[in-house]
Amino acid sequence: MWWEMRKMKARRNVKLISEIEKWLSYQPEPKSYTFSFVRVTENIKPDETITRLIQEKLMFSYNTDSYYLHYFNETATEEDIRKFVIEQVIPTNNNQFDRNVQQGDWGEILASLIVKYFQKLEIPINKLQWKMNKKKSVFGTDLLAFNNSEKIEDIYYYEIKTRQNPNKKEGKKGEPKQFISILAYKSLQKDAESPTESIINFLYKLYIEKEDFETANKFRDIMKNPQNYNKKYKLFLIVETTKFNEQMLSELNGLPPTLSPLNVTVVLIDNLKQLVKNTWQDIENVLIERYMTNEAVQL
Repeated sequence: MWWEMRKMKARRNVKLISEIEKWLSYQPEPKSYTFSFVRVTENIKPDETITRLIQEKLMFSYNTDSYYLHYFNETATEEDIRKFVIEQVIPTNNNQFDRNVQQGDWGEILASLIVKYFQKLEIPINKLQWKMNKKKSVFGTDLLAFNNSEKIEDIYYYEIKTRQNPNKKEGKKGEPKQFISILAYKSLQKDAESPTESIINFLYKLYIEKEDFETANKFRDIMKNPQNYNKKYKLFLIVETTKFNEQMLSELNGLPPTLSPLNVTVVLIDNLKQLVKNTWQDIENVLIERYMTNEAVQL
């Protein structure tokens, strides 16, 4: 059984890579800023297959296949699964704050796909799985990645912003409004200046509890000897194509380059609002169909 599930997972990953590469084009741009710049554009309009793959990635980011199978066991009905997903797993959709959380979770999943399949990096933890409140975004560094090899040498820190209208400057009450590029930079800078490696520490604790001391030792060394690792900083701006404004990059370029090396990836999506909406529409059916046919495999 486990061998069949492993083969099924491998087939789904091959399909996922194929669809992502068919959908998106990853284009490093000539360097004209103090940071490196990558533009990700769409080759085709995302169809039902691509939407479905994002739905699957979301569902199995909140919880693993093993978790769902153990929770439902053999007695769960379709209605049981639907009720559980809506009430216990996915963000609610009652107001704009809820929709912002949905959009943020969606953006983190798309960013993780690009990091994994285009940047070829290793993502050690899925933060969405450790949400304590499904109605809120996960706090802390949005995404952490390593070089894809046995020995960790490079650590990549990501801040991800997903906006339907990136032209609109934002800011807290009483503070100047700024582009999301500036807000993302300042958030990542705050993380970089913190003496606490929160995610690394969490991973260290996690592997200690698993009694996987070989892996735990890697994260302990990062905490004790951070000077031995190359820290790299990345901003992901996932935005509506028609609303993208190069000025958000120009203003970012005017900041003191305290985060270095810095890479900015802009992902341009046509009709972003509709794609996000389509992804969340009846997303529980993904789990119902895969569970009821005994095909659930963690992506």
